[in-house]
Amino acid sequence: MTKFSTWKKGLICLGAVMLLESPVVPLQTTYTVKAQETASETDTSNIKSILLIGQDKREGESRQRSDSMILATLDKDKGTISLTSFMRDLYVSIPGYSSTRINAAYAYGGMDLLDQTLEENFGVKIDGNVEVDFEVFQVLVDKVGGIDLELTQAEADYICGRDQSVLYPQPLRTDWNLQAGVNHLDGEQALIHARNRSIGNSDYRRTERQQEVLMAAFAKVKDLSVFKIAGLIKDIMPLVTTDLSLWDMTGYAMDVMSIGTDEIASYRIPEDGAYTPQTIDGMQVLVPDLEQNREYLQQILYHAGE
Repeated sequence: MTKFSTWKKGLICLGAVMLLESPVVPLQTTYTVKAQETASETDTSNIKSILLIGQDKREGESRQRSDSMILATLDKDKGTISLTSFMRDLYVSIPGYSSTRINAAYAYGGMDLLDQTLEENFGVKIDGNVEVDFEVFQVLVDKVGGIDLELTQAEADYICGRDQSVLYPQPLRTDWNLQAGVNHLDGEQALIHARNRSIGNSDYRRTERQQEVLMAAFAKVKDLSVFKIAGLIKDIMPLVTTDLSLWDMTGYAMDVMSIGTDEIASYRIPEDGAYTPQTIDGMQVLVPDLEQNREYLQQILYHAGE
């Protein structure tokens, strides 16, 4: 591989990492990674996890709850990349607060408190964060020219507002002609699809849609030329909110490209059979079996028992 090729792939990868549910607001310069007690017996120095946060914030609002929480994990030793979604209705203990839905942690204390909540409840180690709100998500998808995604007819009808019988119906868009099959989605359409929990199994299917959107965005960025990648990075840097430096982002980008991205594994917390749906204080929540979910994460992220 030539030096130019390596540099080019690094740039492509950097753009993709920033896209995977990218950021907002000013750059944070300090961040302390907490110790991971449950994986202390295993060498995890070459396993890095970045939390991708989608914020449920509209224009003019202050920080809101995290609408999506996806842990992107790179394992350089195993040569694997995985996306692990934490469902927003998980009922957990939030440090310094009472137990409630996990998505409240971000509203209460931003990235730091959300990281602490995930680490203390599930035993994961988080090495950095990137965050995006609805408006910025649309801008980022549009900047890469949209994404290509396969839709069912019901999903296409939902995006276009043709089926008004579903939960949270969309306004009818007669200028959109999406149909079953592979469609090219712009930022607005991609956001509607990623937030859709009316078609399929509610938040469970919505979690899968979010991961599919991320992988489609990654595939689109990976195909851009080196010059377009450079321009994209320049355009989106002012939008970025992250506790990672540009140097860190570049390093992770090179790691991703060295691993390869043809196969990205996807997971969900809580694991099937490792939670109980309950109604607590009037809230419909998922009460996780913390021990079982911790063990599951140790296996899929840190290869415990191998």
